[in-house]
Amino acid sequence: MSRGHIYECSLRDPVWHLDGLQTEGKVYIDPRTSILETLIHELMHRRHPRMREMAVTREARLLLGKMDEATKRKWWNAYRRVRKLRRPINVDLEE
Repeated sequence: MSRGHIYECSLRDPVWHLDGLQTEGKVYIDPRTSILETLIHELMHRRHPRMREMAVTREARLLLGKMDEATKRKWWNAYRRVRKLRRPINVDLEE
């Protein structure tokens, strides 16, 4: 998280439901979902770009499940410090 470039904004896509998105070193978090799980998930994509989606999802859930409340609070506070609020982003993931 220390690298910054973490943005909180609505993510809109006509096909997909997106909780978060990591692209070009930037992380976008949709605040309507579970922010901490989504944040961990997207940061794992940043750190391990070749890791498969299901593996990232599984690892993010495991890490979040192992965190005690104090650790979750630290992550939440760190997220609140570095996030930048943005307008909604229209995402077109069609390939």
